[in-house]
Amino acid sequence: MRFLQPMKALSLLLVIALLLSACAGVMPTGPAAGTAADGAKVQVKLATWAGVEEANELQAILDRLNAASDVYTIVQESSPAEYWTKLQTTVAAGTAADLMWMDQDHLPDFAQKGALLDITDMVKGDNHSAANLDDYFTAPLERYTYDGRLYGLPWIAMPVMLYVNLDALEAAGLGEDEVNDWTWDDFKAACIAMTLDNNGNTPDSPNFDRGAVAQYGFSIVPGWPPVQMWIWQAGGEELTEDLTQSPIDTPEAIQGAQFVADLVATGCTPEQSVISERGFGEMMKAGQVTMFMGGAADDFERTEGKRIKAFLLPQGPVNRDTWAWIGGMSINANTPNKEVAYAAFMDLSQAIHEWKVPAPRISLATKDGILRATPYKEISADNIIANMPHMRAPRIFPGYAQWATIFGERFVDPLVRGAGTAAELSSQVRPLLEEVLAEANR
Repeated sequence: MRFLQPMKALSLLLVIALLLSACAGVMPTGPAAGTAADGAKVQVKLATWAGVEEANELQAILDRLNAASDVYTIVQESSPAEYWTKLQTTVAAGTAADLMWMDQDHLPDFAQKGALLDITDMVKGDNHSAANLDDYFTAPLERYTYDGRLYGLPWIAMPVMLYVNLDALEAAGLGEDEVNDWTWDDFKAACIAMTLDNNGNTPDSPNFDRGAVAQYGFSIVPGWPPVQMWIWQAGGEELTEDLTQSPIDTPEAIQGAQFVADLVATGCTPEQSVISERGFGEMMKAGQVTMFMGGAADDFERTEGKRIKAFLLPQGPVNRDTWAWIGGMSINANTPNKEVAYAAFMDLSQAIHEWKVPAPRISLATKDGILRATPYKEISADNIIANMPHMRAPRIFPGYAQWATIFGERFVDPLVRGAGTAAELSSQVRPLLEEVLAEANR
């Protein structure tokens, strides 16, 4: 992967200016407010979940930032296998890193516990490019806001895309130019048309052999694609904005969830046992599945011997909202060098925005930006950009994990496995979900 030249770090003059502001009560004073007493640069530790390859790519960025900075040296501490366990342990022990990667699922819990630095006032008036909050898409910025305050910044906003095998699409008599205009009904029809048994029969044929399918049109597991996404597209909600209700039994929510169950019932998706045996995304890359919903940063376009392209999601009855996974970074509330950590945080946020795609910022989520970072995305870049305004992140609150477990195990799993209709399951599960909400709101 090619790297863009990261933005140069804050100059020593700016740090001095911050120190002068500190005298007016804006920042703390003393050696901890800038460089060490002996003039050495301050070490800023960064906790990440990066694997080996990603950590190596990140290190190249850190080396450039560190070389350009007069005030900090960022040192990464990667724990890909046990990141959240280690982070919770170090936060509790008071030994957490100064900067920490933080995703949308965990930020509310850490913010509620006081583990994250409130940067709301620090960002105001900061002329750093990464501090321009007006440049961020709404959904990712909202996920780094808790109780009206900003506790970090996103560095990637990854909407779900519809990946399609173009050869299979054409073989089914469907045109590439039509896909972005598909409705739910069009998508369902394409899923059926692109599903073939060993004799070339489709699921709408009386001779279709469901036990000998050579190619499936689509793939679903109980946790993916998120059922919430279909609920949103039908105009429903799984959580109200005030986080007091889970109205999954409304007509709109039932319509969205039931569409997923009905799609599975057509026979155009693999049985769960088949997916477990062959692999979820692997079946798409092997040509055994012809359409797959995955994140915009997934690399299906690089599948050898396959022409795979990402498209917008099918248009739902109300909208085409797409689930977005948001990754970002926060500052340890107890870092001893808050202004230096903040300077490193802003510089690193800018650099990662130019590395990870799609960036959560309007000015950087461009075709040129995507191609510089991931050239293999050329076939899909225009559709990724077009999909960014449709992305939506789930509403998450402290204790969300318990809510999500009940939603997944008691509603989504039986729905996908055909063990109940959306209407039946939703009426049973809604009270359980709202018990969690009531406890969370006490």
